[in-house]
Formats: sequence, structure tokens, C-alpha cells
Amino acid sequence: MLKAVHTTNMAGIRTIGDYNDFEQLYEAIHQILPEEGEDMEVEGSRLRVLGFCYDLRHALMGDRDFEYVDNGLNNHNMQKLGIVGPKKNLYLSFPTFYPEMIFVTFALNYFISGYEARRKKSTWDSSPGIVRNFQNAVLACLKETLTPQKFVNTIRLLNSNPSILKNYMTQYLDFLNLRFLEWDPIKREKNISILIKRIVEKGTEYCQIEREILQAAYKYQCHPSEIRLNEEYPEHIDW
Repeated sequence: MLKAVHTTNMAGIRTIGDYNDFEQLYEAIHQILPEEGEDMEVEGSRLRVLGFCYDLRHALMGDRDFEYVDNGLNNHNMQKLGIVGPKKNLYLSFPTFYPEMIFVTFALNYFISGYEARRKKSTWDSSPGIVRNFQNAVLACLKETLTPQKFVNTIRLLNSNPSILKNYMTQYLDFLNLRFLEWDPIKREKNISILIKRIVEKGTEYCQIEREILQAAYKYQCHPSEIRLNEEYPEHIDW
């Protein structure tokens, strides 16, 4: 069963599941995403979702974290069933920066809507449902921390018009990721609802960064997506 939980120091959200969970989610996300260059207005957002898929793939390859989880099988059950088996299942896991995970969860709404519009209405397809299950896991994680009213507001924001995603300057996520890492766990937790609001509503802070990116792109005669923040992620992250 796919789960999403806060990391110890609230630096991100950890995705947890068995091999089949991760493989299904990996395939489902790739199924709903447009092809490269098919929808240039959201190409940057597509790449951020693929960044999440990169971690999914490497977790499947054994390059990320793992843990053993009780599966309910005990000595009494084994004796009754006449079998011998492990009492724990292996679960894969990996953390994602908090702002990044919020954005991916929101962006998937756009890609699900686009996919359902492209495919034939009569065709049954489990991919959107698998992706929705992942989104629900993230929402369940948020519900554990946010007050009831803030959680309702979060649902409203994440269900906002997905067209907000068009031409989104995803460098803003790097800015938020890096700033979030500078805060202590208490401040991170207190600012989750504000973080979600800023990502989805593209307020003053976002607009300022957007202007700077467009100015830099004009100066260097390149596409805005080629502009990078002049900051580096830390080598070690105390998740």
C-alpha cells in the first residue's frame, strides 16, 4: 500500500511502498504525461514530475532507502495455515523536498485532466486512478499536520484551475526548496499552509522571480527554462 509520511525534520515528504506500488505509479505517471514537446506551455512542469519519477525508478533499482514493515503474519497464523514465511515485507522509500512534493501533487491534476481529454471516453484505464491514489496519500500526510480549516483550504488550493500550471517558472521551486531547508523543523511545520498558497496562487514573490528570470533570458538571449538560480543545494540534508 502506497503511503506518504513527513520526514523526521519536516524537510520533505517520504513516499513509501512495495516494489509493485512503485512500479505501478512509475508506469501510470508516464502514461498520463504528454510526450516531450507536445505541450510546451507545461514542459517545465512535466520535467519536475519526471524528476519525481527519477527517484521512483532509482528506488526500484535499489538506489534509495528501504525498511521492513510488519505484514500481519505471526507464529499462530503460520501454524494455522501450515506455512513458514517472513513476518515483515520490504518497503522501498525516498524523500522529496516539501515544496517539490506539493508542486508535483498539484501538477498531476493538470496532466490527469489532459490525459483524460486525449484518450477515448470509452476506454477503461487505471492510470489516472493510480496517480490519484498517490495524491490521496500526500493529502493524508498533510491532514496529519494541518488544522481542519487549513486542510480544507489546502484541498481548495490543490483543486484550483490546473491551467495555472501553464508557463510556470519552476525555478521558483528551487528557491522555495532552498529556503525551506534553511528553517528549523518547527518553522517548517508552521509554514506548510503558507507554502501551499504561494506555490498555487503565484503571488508577489513568484511574480518577482518570474520577472528576474524573463529579464535574464532576454539579456542572454535564451529560453527562460535555461535560467538557473545562482545557488546550490547542500550536499547533506538532514531530512
